[in-house]
Amino acid sequence: MSDANEPVTESLRYDVAILGAGYAGLMAALRLSQRKRGPRRIALVSGSNQFVERVRLQEGICGPVAARIPSITALVAGTGIEFIAGNVVALDPVRRRIRIASGASERELTFDRAIYALGSQTDLTGIPGVDEHAYRLDAGDGPRAVAALRARLEQNVPARVVVVGGHETAIEVAGEIKTRWPATDVTMIARSRCADFKGPKVERAIRAALERLDVALIDGQIVTEVRPGEIVTIGHDTVPCDICVWSGGLRSPAIARQAGVSTDPRGRLWVDANLRSISHPHLLAVGDAARPMAPTGATYRMSAYAALVSGAYAADAILDEKAGRQSRPFSYSAYGQGIAIGRVGVGFASFPDDTTARFLVTGRTGLRVRNFFVRFLVTLIKMERRHPGLFFILGRKRVSWQRARKAMQAARAA
Repeated sequence: MSDANEPVTESLRYDVAILGAGYAGLMAALRLSQRKRGPRRIALVSGSNQFVERVRLQEGICGPVAARIPSITALVAGTGIEFIAGNVVALDPVRRRIRIASGASERELTFDRAIYALGSQTDLTGIPGVDEHAYRLDAGDGPRAVAALRARLEQNVPARVVVVGGHETAIEVAGEIKTRWPATDVTMIARSRCADFKGPKVERAIRAALERLDVALIDGQIVTEVRPGEIVTIGHDTVPCDICVWSGGLRSPAIARQAGVSTDPRGRLWVDANLRSISHPHLLAVGDAARPMAPTGATYRMSAYAALVSGAYAADAILDEKAGRQSRPFSYSAYGQGIAIGRVGVGFASFPDDTTARFLVTGRTGLRVRNFFVRFLVTLIKMERRHPGLFFILGRKRVSWQRARKAMQAARAA
């Protein structure tokens, strides 16, 4: 994996290496840190020492957001977890090695088992001009990240803003911008319909909130190019804009695909009923980086809660294997979701399978409910730090091994 001309330090060996310290990776690491049952050497690798709450990134459009977990190093101190600051640049699943870059230096580590939790990032592939001209909800100080978008808006108000996308992130971006800078013209462009991701009841509530803010909605348009001063759609129509914010979907980093691990077209690892890679079973994938082939109870989707649940399950699967036990197939229930739209919100319950919104909470109450659960996700991580193994799932929709195997066979055949 390493080149002879590259300065790579001596490889260290770990029982479990966890790649990524988002919701899933951090939960997995803390759960594995059980002194009596857990592995002896645990490595937690992340490019940043600060935990990023992805579900709060839109708040950074209006101003800096105080971190609820400002230091991962401080959080894991005394747990037996070794935090390694650096970006994963290469994975060798056969030799069980990982190369990590930090500044100008690189190091390698080897592992017995690895949990792949590198998450997802804004998908910039396939559309000319997106990378160069569109902002996105990324943390950090990059030229197109949230902080840069905030600086641009503060310099260029009133402005014409186009938000590409019709789901949760795009809705929250549009609501945040229009609430903070009401003189700004904000338009959302969706491939199908804005807010059509959870049924007509949710769609009507979200669209009504956006329309009250005077956010323009363009449905059924596919963006084919982003230019400095306009958006081009599939019918060669143009929408003028001063600022474009791209929220056209997510994809996982290319590390796994480049290493020859079996992935779907968006870079997520194909995993079995125990979240093990179907091509390299000593790798487990969690959070946004996993694509289960077996049923999971509630439909598995990219979300902070699914990340916590899958991270906890992967840790338990390793502990079960160490103890000589067979883990049940991964499954979970979804309880609901909340969308922030400026100073209001739409929250809804969808227990247990996440398909239908059973009732809605809207307005300021909806925002309070949404923000409570966003804060509660971090509270769960802090509780797991104090009491490893505490996190559990209420009302889990169980999946039998028979169903899991049939689904796996059908998926492989397809």
